[in-house]
Amino acid sequence: MGKGLGEIISPQHQRMAADLVRMLREGYREESQFCSTLDRPDMEGESRFFETCMAASRIGKNILTCIYLRDLTYRIKIHEQLQKTNTFLNNIIRCSVDGIVVVDPKGVPIIFNEGAERILGYRAEEIVGNRQNFFKFYRPAVAIEVMRRLRSNEYGPPDRLGNMQVTFINKQGEEVPVNFSAAIIREGTQEIASVGIFSDLREHLKMRRELENSQAQLLQAEKIAGLGRLAAGVAHEINNPLAGILIYAEILKRDLEEIAGARENVEVIIDQTVRCQQIVNRLLEFSRQSLGQKMLFDLNEVISRCVDLISHQPLFHDIEINRDLDPELPQIIGDPGQLQQVFTNLLLNAADALGGHGKIGISSLPKPGGDGVVLTFTDTGPGISPAIKDKIFDPFFTTKPPGKGTGLGLSIVYGVLQRHGGTIEVDSAPQGGAVFTLTLPLDSPDYGEIPFEIPER
Repeated sequence: MGKGLGEIISPQHQRMAADLVRMLREGYREESQFCSTLDRPDMEGESRFFETCMAASRIGKNILTCIYLRDLTYRIKIHEQLQKTNTFLNNIIRCSVDGIVVVDPKGVPIIFNEGAERILGYRAEEIVGNRQNFFKFYRPAVAIEVMRRLRSNEYGPPDRLGNMQVTFINKQGEEVPVNFSAAIIREGTQEIASVGIFSDLREHLKMRRELENSQAQLLQAEKIAGLGRLAAGVAHEINNPLAGILIYAEILKRDLEEIAGARENVEVIIDQTVRCQQIVNRLLEFSRQSLGQKMLFDLNEVISRCVDLISHQPLFHDIEINRDLDPELPQIIGDPGQLQQVFTNLLLNAADALGGHGKIGISSLPKPGGDGVVLTFTDTGPGISPAIKDKIFDPFFTTKPPGKGTGLGLSIVYGVLQRHGGTIEVDSAPQGGAVFTLTLPLDSPDYGEIPFEIPER
């Protein structure tokens, strides 16, 4: 220390030493001692900590006082540093956005941080020390598999497990997919704990699904746009000769009025030519890339008008059409003629699927949030096979036999809804049959390109 004893021993310690001598002189005891700590600066002014022990003993006529000092400075500083480090690490664990859970070798949780609380909905006091609650979100089968992989060489270095996707169960009973990694903590060869770190994948998976859906819709739009341009060119080329065939067939029909067989043959030519023209007109509709007349209208009225017109056809005589239309449905801005074509195509497809017998349901509701409407078309037919679910909106895809369908109906439906800023989804109902769900915004996206009109009432 480089100091005299009087500079190191504090006045308090000097008084204690005097008290020990006094007690011996007064005959209270043959030997007295005590221990304490001493905080003294060294030559450089830094604190030094000592454990001090004092003992006074009588040796002959003399009383000797022994003072023992043990330097604890290094040990105390190491302890303080360890406390700071421990506090720092605990703060990292506590504040991490990822969930961190540490369990002892018996599976009893000893750490459950704020990230884990946020992801799983449990509070730390509900999990720490409670093995039963721990296995409510971390299923035993998953825990066993994770420990097997941790102790195996098949999945990387032993005691370490890289990222894997597992599913936890939150406090509300919902499945929570997480990105999970784990490690075993050892002292020597003995396992003393295991730690799991996980991040919530729900938002990530949701964004990925939305991206995949957007990519699929973009691809579909590109396919429709390309085929639409092709269809428009083909349709215009075909329309001219078809018009000539119809004109000359009508002339020939008048010339052969007295020959019954010839007249019937000419009528077949006319019928087939008209059918070709209808196909060409569908191709032209398919190729249209903008809305027609844009106006504010009531979708319920369009649906009702469409049902009234189509229900009188022979195909619908044994089909029951049930309407559940919300009378408070908000009006939308768009092309009612094109949307009537959408509803007609969906109803005709449903009737074909039913084979002329069954039920069709139509419902309308405001979209949650009030920024659009949702329409649902259901039928009691065989439903949509998973094998063709992703293909039914492709141009020229059809399950009908040759001559019975062109495969353009649902493609036209898709294109019209897309131009209105809407979507269409298809699924199979639990009780059987197909479910088409249409969403439409209150205003189509190209508002301003076509004059806005209020229909007369």
